[in-house]
Amino acid sequence: MRTSDGVKQLIKDKGLRQAWVVDRMNLVNPDLHMSNAKLSSIVCGGRKMSGDELIAFCVATDTSPDYFYNTARYSA
Repeated sequence: MRTSDGVKQLIKDKGLRQAWVVDRMNLVNPDLHMSNAKLSSIVCGGRKMSGDELIAFCVATDTSPDYFYNTARYSA
């Protein structure tokens, strides 16, 4: 599973809105300057997520980064 698929699935499973996730990510790390367009591009697979963005996403959505590690490891 690609990171973008995991991000999309987590947002859906937790019933979150992308705009809410963006706001939370910017609270976690204001230096990201995350925007709705950036997150949308990540979710659609048009842009890769940086490590800092991934950590902020995980903190914002209360998700362990291991979710992405384990998903990638077992889908290979």
